[in-house]
Amino acid sequence: MKALLVLLVAVGALSACGPQGFCSKKQECDNHLNDDDQNVCVAAESANINALRANNEQECQELADATLNLMACDASLSCGDFEEDFAHPNRDNDFGGNCQDQQAKFVDARDNAAELCSVSH
Repeated sequence: MKALLVLLVAVGALSACGPQGFCSKKQECDNHLNDDDQNVCVAAESANINALRANNEQECQELADATLNLMACDASLSCGDFEEDFAHPNRDNDFGGNCQDQQAKFVDARDNAAELCSVSH
């Protein structure tokens, strides 16, 4: 029971900083965003994670974990590196080592999940 509690706290902490940290960095680095865009980003990214978590399939859980880990890494980047990472929409290119492990795990999880995590499967 204690191990489960520790796991839930760790997942909760990661998910809290994932969308919030990621969207904060996005807001910091993009001068074209409006003041409310960060809150919209957090809501949208959190909804994506919540939708993945609502699926029973292990692949969806792994994709949620990989997404949160990548968001946390992205949030730690400088604005220049952050913007370079998002210049490639598929997120499966080599970005000079920035968040490379997290990106590889995200791409693998995304590819493994395929259509399993969509509403229509």
